[in-house]
Amino acid sequence: MAGISKYFRKEGAMQAAAAAFWQWFVENEHRFRELEKNDSDQALSFLEELIQQMQPFNPYLKALAGPDSSGNYELIITSDGDIALFSKVEELIKSAPPVPHWVFTAHKPALGFEGISIDLYGLQFTTTTTSFYPIVQENYPDEVNIVLTHTEYTKDLDDHFQAGGMIYLENGLGEVNTATKIDNYETGPLPAGDRDIEIIPISKLNEYLNWREKEFVEKYESVPAERPDTFHLFEAEDKEGRKMLLAVNMDCRYWDMKPAYSWLLQVNINYTGDENGFPFEEQLIELQTLEEEMFNLLPGDRAILAGNKTYDNCKNIYFYVSEYKTTAALLNQYVESRETPYEILFFIRRDKYWRTMEQYFNLPTED
Repeated sequence: MAGISKYFRKEGAMQAAAAAFWQWFVENEHRFRELEKNDSDQALSFLEELIQQMQPFNPYLKALAGPDSSGNYELIITSDGDIALFSKVEELIKSAPPVPHWVFTAHKPALGFEGISIDLYGLQFTTTTTSFYPIVQENYPDEVNIVLTHTEYTKDLDDHFQAGGMIYLENGLGEVNTATKIDNYETGPLPAGDRDIEIIPISKLNEYLNWREKEFVEKYESVPAERPDTFHLFEAEDKEGRKMLLAVNMDCRYWDMKPAYSWLLQVNINYTGDENGFPFEEQLIELQTLEEEMFNLLPGDRAILAGNKTYDNCKNIYFYVSEYKTTAALLNQYVESRETPYEILFFIRRDKYWRTMEQYFNLPTED
């Protein structure tokens, strides 16, 4: 699951874990520099060892390394597009000491599409083979949905085109832009000539995304001070008789400023509970306390509590926030420092129209 953060350590322990990793790197980086350029097996082995050394700081971060264009070496720390862990990547890079011959980079950088080629499954992704076109949905006009086309696309190999296309996008746009500026992505063939679709060169994709993001931000930069805050409670049972409890902020249902809080922060808290997966009364109170603590942690003008669901040994809490950077940093710090018997998981993704909540907004009410 994306955005997992389930380790409960004090802030000092995190700093110590970062310091221990960089101390190991300083003592061992020469081993990588001394490798023959074509010794890919040994390079991979070193990186696997390096990733193991990062685990006390965060068990989900990855790394890439190699020579750069200036004669130095570059170490890239990445969360593989997991937005909830971007702050952890940046925290680790920020704590790096100066090391001769090395440059340290947070997230996979943007290389641009010109001059790069991704070869995967016998498919080649270049500016010659690849282009894109946007899809605009009438009910969701601010979503950025693109179809990445390929001259050799076939539907039965769609998984291969999806995988190769995503790697190509991350190389061209960079990890952060790919994860945060594209709402939905799919692959497909070049449209037939009789279809009224404008095919755009892949080299123009970054420009297109920047234009859409600027337009979106300007559209929702002014938000009324009043926030939706009317909750409805629902109780239900599934076919096996397991109890479900929901609290839904129904004022949000027709609120037309939802895209101003376009980032979904979903927190899942796992508990033991009774034989039907429902928390005991004491647990119910403790879970509510955790929810309140997290909500109070977030800046009041940047977060809205949309609802929660307690069911099947898990409490799901849905917050919508206006930005992801501070949110991720605060939640990672909270989960790492909060001593609790519960497992807390969270992830962050773009959800401009709160589609995740539609299933709850459509529940029947007494109104």
